[in-house]
Amino acid sequence: MGSPLGVLFANFYMGVVEERVFSHLECPLDYFRYIDDTFIKATSTEAIKNLRRTFEDNSVLHFTLENSTTVYTKPTNLGMCLNGESECPARNRASTIKAFVCRALPHCSTWTDTHKELERVAQVLINNGYSNKHVQREVRTVIDKCQLCSVCGVTPLIKSSRV
Repeated sequence: MGSPLGVLFANFYMGVVEERVFSHLECPLDYFRYIDDTFIKATSTEAIKNLRRTFEDNSVLHFTLENSTTVYTKPTNLGMCLNGESECPARNRASTIKAFVCRALPHCSTWTDTHKELERVAQVLINNGYSNKHVQREVRTVIDKCQLCSVCGVTPLIKSSRV
């Protein structure tokens, strides 16, 4: 989008399309949109595919479907965080580890992706002076306390693009 108004126009257009679509269909369990990226949680894959067809029928856009989500790390991320050897209360260092883990758990839609993200997080923390033993202990503590919804499965992500 070359124009500074591009985001405004895209947001307005998607709002009009959503109004048309949801006047014909029931809204999914969860529906979140940022400009032209939409996060949807529905009762079935068929409901997502039906929603995708309806969006395409009511717009000039082509929508793609991604069946998994992961934590996005910017390419410019240097992997820096609170140093594990810093002079601060131990609860601050533990909180840093917990923040990384609590970010991975709800954002990764499969355990394989969650495991990969937790391995990446462990390496970042070790590179910042945390001991592997401390990292693994905190990760285990957070996961043990976490109560994941048994109903949740893979949450598809629909992305739109111009045709």
